[in-house]
Amino acid sequence: MPNMKKRSLALRLGAVWCRALLLLTAASGAAQERPVLTISPLPSAVLNAGTQTAASTEGVPGISWAELLRRAKSDPPRVLAARAELDRAGAERTYSQVQWLPTFSGEVSVGYQYDNRLVLPNTPRIDSEAVESRATLGLDWAAFDLARGSRIDASSAAVRAQGFALQSVQAKAVVAAAELYLRARAASALIDDAQLSLERRSQQYQAITDLVSAGTRSPVDAQRAKIEVVSAQYALTLRRIEERAVFAALAAAVGLPATALLRPMGDAEAAGRFTITADTAARARALAYEHRAEIRGIRERLSASRFEQAAATEARLPTVGAAANGNASYIDVRRGIGVAGPQYGAGAGLYVRWRGLDPSVWAKAGVAASEATRVERERDAIVQAVGTEAVAAFYGLERARADHQRAVAVLEAAQAAREAQNGRYLAGLASLLELLDAEDLEQEARQRRIEAQRDEAIKSAQLLSACGMLAR
Repeated sequence: MPNMKKRSLALRLGAVWCRALLLLTAASGAAQERPVLTISPLPSAVLNAGTQTAASTEGVPGISWAELLRRAKSDPPRVLAARAELDRAGAERTYSQVQWLPTFSGEVSVGYQYDNRLVLPNTPRIDSEAVESRATLGLDWAAFDLARGSRIDASSAAVRAQGFALQSVQAKAVVAAAELYLRARAASALIDDAQLSLERRSQQYQAITDLVSAGTRSPVDAQRAKIEVVSAQYALTLRRIEERAVFAALAAAVGLPATALLRPMGDAEAAGRFTITADTAARARALAYEHRAEIRGIRERLSASRFEQAAATEARLPTVGAAANGNASYIDVRRGIGVAGPQYGAGAGLYVRWRGLDPSVWAKAGVAASEATRVERERDAIVQAVGTEAVAAFYGLERARADHQRAVAVLEAAQAAREAQNGRYLAGLASLLELLDAEDLEQEARQRRIEAQRDEAIKSAQLLSACGMLAR
């Protein structure tokens, strides 16, 4: 029995020894097959990405802030369409005004006459031929027509309403162009920020490569830094694409083809600096009620609809006017019996016309009254919408200001943290991940500060537009 136990223990020890040998052999093979991490240099396209992208916007025409506002008020197709509507309203007013003038009508005719009448029994017939030339002139003047005066007043109010509609379209075009202008400036600033990030990532990569060559850092740090450089390069490429896209939108905002490009230039400091006179939400709403073209336009439209209602009601009354006509003719008897020579005639008189028995005249007044009520309800809705928009724009600017202040404070703290982590990494007190986290935090803070500054400027423009004071 003791021999059996010793033999069993020896077998177990042998098995364990064999397993240990197998594990050591496998580990040795894996170590031999494991790839050795090497540091490869950055491609030249990555190192020169900042220079290449910076030259990509060369040749793009620029536009100043003042020129942008001027062209936005005159060149976009929707502004031209509104101006055409104003011209049409002016033509309709002229048409209603000329109805005060008398109506003249004239006619000239030349005809052939053949007469073969039996004048008396048992007498020869009149067998004659003649050529007659006749000229007729008529005059009709509705001197007393109450409905006509109301129609002129309605057309005049419609012209004023269309003028305010043009101003409203211009204001919308201006605020849209201003927003794109500010976004284009921010897009260029974000490109500069992306170029700074690429330069820093490239410098980090070179510094870490030197540390790896000196044996103080692991090759893994260099590979991780290389990834950051490549990522920064493609981020810069995306920023450039975004810039060209907003340049195209800016060109379209001033009436150019969508395939064109237009970049901000010149008085960059003037853009984004707006004088805000609305220090409270109530003040913003009051300014909107005072200056917004939509409110002034709907008031004129309501006046026009009420004048139309008055004209439809006054059409039931009689119309007093004068009519006159005259004619002159010349008869040339070619054969037979007839009266040859010139003939003259004229007549004039007063008349009273009344369409009070026409059911359509009475029904039209009801239609005009319903239209006036509809425009009045539309006025109430526009007043409510304009006030709401002004208040919302005021609080939007308040939030944008607070966000901008926060972005500036966060950027200052992030810059301090980055500088501290960079020094700690060079001293060997921090890991690469800690340094990259600080770099990412500072980069995001820079981008957020640019975006917050852009958003505050856009919200300022929107508040001025909501108050009806941007396009003035």
